[in-house]
Amino acid sequence: MIETARATASDDRLRFSVGVAERLPYRGEAFDLVVSTTSFDHWADQQAGLAECARVLAPGGHLVLADQFSALLWPTLLAGRRGKARTRARATRLLTAAGFRFPEWHARYAITIRAVTATK
Repeated sequence: MIETARATASDDRLRFSVGVAERLPYRGEAFDLVVSTTSFDHWADQQAGLAECARVLAPGGHLVLADQFSALLWPTLLAGRRGKARTRARATRLLTAAGFRFPEWHARYAITIRAVTATK
């Protein structure tokens, strides 16, 4: 996906790098905006990843997190997704614990795809 992004990017200000959410390769307070789309469910440690997002955001910076969040996904927590934040309530608790304020939920696609915005 990185190569596809580089090949289609038309803005010289954009930079792409490989990494994991739990160890972002950027200095603290480097960004005003962090966006994650449909990868949160795959983070090995969602709490650590959100803490890293907060670390690299400048004060007042914003997080946009879009993924599968729905009470309909609750049964998946009993099997392969045990411990994952797949509901709004669980994700909100993780966001708050990572220091984010004002989480606001937005319906996106289908029944299960939602986005949450929050402020550092």
